[in-house]
Amino acid sequence: MSACIELNVPDEVLEERICGRWMHKTSGRSYHAKFAPPKSYDGSAPPSAENMLDDETGEALYQRADDTAEALKTRLVNYHAQTEPVMAHYEKIAACTNTRVDGTRKPAEVWEALRACFTA
Repeated sequence: MSACIELNVPDEVLEERICGRWMHKTSGRSYHAKFAPPKSYDGSAPPSAENMLDDETGEALYQRADDTAEALKTRLVNYHAQTEPVMAHYEKIAACTNTRVDGTRKPAEVWEALRACFTA
């Protein structure tokens, strides 16, 4: 069985997920301004190195260069330009199962949808 599967997430959801990520440089611990904020961030101001501090060390967190809104726009343009032609190509092949899985659902639901692609 051949399959072409896309985890489909709207660009605005990706922006919220990606642009909210903050990292602790030494340990690699990750935080998110909305979904998993450090104890230092109360949400009353935009996230910054001053209010996004590692829970264990108190050191300033940072955002990776590719986690900014500007970088994400370029990443999404490239993703769509490269992905849509691939999906269109495989949609023409009868022996290939093509599925776009809603990546905004709960993780267990996404996994179930992925499993269903291979057991159908």
